[in-house]
Amino acid sequence: MSKLTVEEMNGADALNALRGEWQALFNASGAAPFLSWEWIATWQRWLNHERTPYLLCARDGRRLVGLAPLGVEECSLLGSPVKARRVSLLGEGFGCADYLDVLAAPEYAREATAVILDHLAERASFDILELDGLAADSPSLPLLEQRFGSGAGFRYRRTPRFVCPQVELNSDWATVLKQSRRADNFKRRLRQFRARDGFEHRIITRSAETEAAFERFLKLHEACWIDRGGSDVTGHKLLQSFHCEVVVRLAEAGLLRFDELWVEGQCRASIYGLDDGQRYCYYNSGYDPAWKNSSPGLVLLGLSIEDAVRRGVKRYDFLRGTETYKFDWANTTRETVSVLVARHNLPAMLFIAREQTQSAARAFAKVLLPERAAELMRRWQRSRRRAQGLVAD
Repeated sequence: MSKLTVEEMNGADALNALRGEWQALFNASGAAPFLSWEWIATWQRWLNHERTPYLLCARDGRRLVGLAPLGVEECSLLGSPVKARRVSLLGEGFGCADYLDVLAAPEYAREATAVILDHLAERASFDILELDGLAADSPSLPLLEQRFGSGAGFRYRRTPRFVCPQVELNSDWATVLKQSRRADNFKRRLRQFRARDGFEHRIITRSAETEAAFERFLKLHEACWIDRGGSDVTGHKLLQSFHCEVVVRLAEAGLLRFDELWVEGQCRASIYGLDDGQRYCYYNSGYDPAWKNSSPGLVLLGLSIEDAVRRGVKRYDFLRGTETYKFDWANTTRETVSVLVARHNLPAMLFIAREQTQSAARAFAKVLLPERAAELMRRWQRSRRRAQGLVAD
């Protein structure tokens, strides 16, 4: 029998009560920054409107060695009075967080995850357990399949989600640049920028400077998206409020890095990144559309990767999305998946039926509409969501 015990903590106050232990566990874990207390607590404050925090804490004695940051919500089903109790990871959906998972100390990773999953299976009250955003190489996945995939009483499904292009920085900068598809163009554009007045590659990591840096990023990012119906990353006041607060908290924890390209007295491009010293997560970017023909985004991206190499960062991670500019630099990919566990009961069956109906409707619309019309519809929907409420993931 495992020597670990599982403690349940419920409600928003539980996040604050666990803050110090959570931060210590995160610092020891090597986990992605989206599992930091700073990210999850701020997400809870601004973007979690439906779920009640449900934290499962694996402890060795009094020491916190594992944590599943979950949330519970009641889902209405197809106009039925029946509701499904859904348990999911905090941070999923709005905010676009990748690599969510159980947070665990390395020496306890398998044992802590296993005891938390046992607790979920045997003691937790849920109809649907949906874990979205797990890395496809997560050590939690074999344990999930072992616990829920073959046991009686559960239906188990694993679904591919996103492709995350990455640059493995296992060479010097000259080699990394040579492998890029944009090497010659980058060097030419960089020479042109360096010939201009006030050329500077600025780095912002201090919390006192992050609010202004975020405002510059936001202005440039929104300018790039204005003709496409607006950005899903920052396109609502609540999302903007979330980011305004989280960048300060991340900076205080040593996890934030803005790269900026300054020319002729103005910031012409900005990259919003999360950085733990070993992995740089490229969250998003923006540039001045008036300078588009000079490729400020390309130049800043190259400078950011070069700086990561110099600092000894092991991986430059572009996170979700298969945009061409990412594959101009990427030399590998990492995928994310979603795992759904459903009990054999009526609420779970209705939840899955609702999900299948929605998926079929989206597939039908995709086939029915020409790509140009579909893109115009997406832009209209994005603009409408921005006016009415939070954008969909």
